[in-house]
Amino acid sequence: MNAKQIKTYLGAAFAVFCAVACAADRSLEPVKNEFKIVSPVPTGSTVEMITQAPRLDTLRGKTIALVGGSFSASVTHAVIRDMLVEEFGCNIYFMEEIGKGGSYNPINPSAQTKEFQQRLIECGVDAVISGNCGCGICTVKETGNGLAAEVIGIPAVVVGAESFIAQIESTGYNRGVPVVRTAAYPGAFASDDTATQQYKARFILYNQIVTGLTTQIQQSEIDRIAGAASSARYNDVIFTGSFQRVQEFYRVNEMADGLPVVPPTNEKVEYYLSYSGYTAEDYVCERNGEVLPVPPANRAVMAYQVAVNAIMAGCPPEHMPLCIAITRCLANGDFYKPLASTHAWTPYVLVNGPIARQLGLASGNGMVNARANKRLGRFVSLAFLNLAGYKIKENRMGTFGYMMPFVFAEDEAACLELGWSPYHVAKGFALGESVVTCGSTMTWGNPVAIGTTDPEKAMQLLAWDITEKQQNALGNTNPRVPRMMMLTKPAATVLASGYGTKAAFESALIDAASRPLWMRTYAHYWANTGSKIHLNRTFDEYYAALKDGEETENVEADIVADEAPPPWLSSIVPFASIDCVRTMDPGHTGIVITGGDSAATAQIMPGGDCASYKVTFPAGWDGLVQGLGYTPIANHGLTGN
Repeated sequence: MNAKQIKTYLGAAFAVFCAVACAADRSLEPVKNEFKIVSPVPTGSTVEMITQAPRLDTLRGKTIALVGGSFSASVTHAVIRDMLVEEFGCNIYFMEEIGKGGSYNPINPSAQTKEFQQRLIECGVDAVISGNCGCGICTVKETGNGLAAEVIGIPAVVVGAESFIAQIESTGYNRGVPVVRTAAYPGAFASDDTATQQYKARFILYNQIVTGLTTQIQQSEIDRIAGAASSARYNDVIFTGSFQRVQEFYRVNEMADGLPVVPPTNEKVEYYLSYSGYTAEDYVCERNGEVLPVPPANRAVMAYQVAVNAIMAGCPPEHMPLCIAITRCLANGDFYKPLASTHAWTPYVLVNGPIARQLGLASGNGMVNARANKRLGRFVSLAFLNLAGYKIKENRMGTFGYMMPFVFAEDEAACLELGWSPYHVAKGFALGESVVTCGSTMTWGNPVAIGTTDPEKAMQLLAWDITEKQQNALGNTNPRVPRMMMLTKPAATVLASGYGTKAAFESALIDAASRPLWMRTYAHYWANTGSKIHLNRTFDEYYAALKDGEETENVEADIVADEAPPPWLSSIVPFASIDCVRTMDPGHTGIVITGGDSAATAQIMPGGDCASYKVTFPAGWDGLVQGLGYTPIANHGLTGN
């Protein structure tokens, strides 16, 4: 064959493939390769934009609050304070003198936010300067101080490292403040010594702050930050073009995740909705009749947009009930809180109940790479972007980027065989109910091999791994982070021989998974994500403070006890007892039997809290999926505890 013949052959083969792939759904395919596509993004935000107060004419004699505390704010704020006093004779409230508002929730402001706002009013504060934003979660928190001020008519400037300016602006816009004025710090706060931080505060930050507080907001600023906010109705055709032009349209308009998408047409969306039990304009996230916005963009999501993203992801229509349940998880604060972090939390989905078995979601060896699992994981990726409004480098700030979200199911038959309750049953759902659980993890693919049949020794191995896999690598923030633990059936079998229930196993882990306070202190002293503690305290002073129950940067106090060293350190530590920190809390560790039976291994995933929702089905579900080759869902039920 010559090159021309090969090209002709491959083209014909591709045409045959497309014809076979589309045969079951031919009526929904466009003519002449022209796709009339619709928007995957809900229209606008549920949060009403405020009208911001005018900026100050001058700072002369004004009362200014410098608040926050992250990333050496005590250093840079001190320079700003002294310069404001020297040049303008300002009256300054400095950091803890006036408190802080924390992350700002425009729908239901916290008691902390309200107290902070009241304090600003009582003190006659004319302007607020908040900082420093140097990580994803810190940015939301420090920006919140500025937002709390803006909504009560007090101008604010938020200080952040250059790479976090876009996140500051989008955080404000998504919470109803059109423009958040910023002061950009070049480089990373943590990599500069004190002298450099002071220099940058004096010669780079100061003028930006003064300008931000004294220059009136222009419409061009509002337009730039708001961007091309979608105003399309749910069924408007937003573009017509070939497959390749559709890909480019979604890429340019930031509606795709970097991979090719299936073009969603109105006809196809209506077809998918028939598998959902919802009409196009039904809101999928509700509580007691009230629509729940999906953060961080605070969008009200319709079933129509869920279907659009499911199609784009390549999910089949029978995945719609799962996609709806996943979207409901996105509106749950327990799930989304840490996802802006620089630590790149990766979302995952656990599916329990008959639906997992009916639709063939894998729970065996290599499960996250199974076709059905991967397609549902792709939906999560697009839902984060289009439904929730998370954009990489804007408000998803993972330093090294993100893995694709992954999906797995639990081997519930193995659970019942061993006398352990499946995950969803432990959470209060019935065995026969189908449930979706969304969580996030900071580690993946580094399992523990269990080379013993002694259940206590196996438990201790996992306790050791728990103390090593904490939040933010070395465990420099909260050592009692939530976790999800995957156990293969052979590993669970060993453990179940000594621990009759998952609860008994978790209780044993809590007692065993302790960490020397010295290690905990070392991690937070030298590797904390905020200010440089060593500039203000000695190591021994900080050790004593943690032992006495001091909170660390909005994280609850450590639980410390004088006890025997952990078994894996007993021959290394030459003391009968040492100060140890607890690394687990009751009810914060999910235990799931999954991953097949080829090896006795366990995967421990520290991360954020989980959200679980029952999957609901449209009337005549079995009839709908029968035509796709599925047997009735009742055939996939289990009996047991």
